Amino acid sequence: MRIAAAVVAATIVVLGLTACSEEQTNDAQDKVNSAITSGQQAFETAKESAGNAIDQGKSALFVATFRGAYAPLAADRDDADIEKILTTTCDEVAKGTDEAEVKAEIITLAENNGTVPTQEQADHIYSLAKAACP
Repeated sequence: MRIAAAVVAATIVVLGLTACSEEQTNDAQDKVNSAITSGQQAFETAKESAGNAIDQGKSALFVATFRGAYAPLAADRDDADIEKILTTTCDEVAKGTDEAEVKAEIITLAENNGTVPTQEQADHIYSLAKAACP
């Protein structure tokens, strides 16, 4: 929507400048073209990022499952803190980080007020997170 608005605004500017000299009009057109190109590049970047984003439904399911299965690890934590386990795991899996290293990071991230997940819990959390990754 922002790109469309920018294109419309740019068109209005170009039409308004037709009364100006040809040199000024060309300069204005170059600026408009540059703005449109920048907008298109920003849109493509946003599209690529969205493709790598974790689905909100999967994220909510991960948080709910984590809270239900690991109440001591979830106690007094907000959703964003639990989602960090998911996003970090997905980032590391996407980078190709060794599974054992990712699970060790999960243990660190899932620790809550001195309650540390077991290796079996870390394995399960890893499986849950990996299933939610894009």
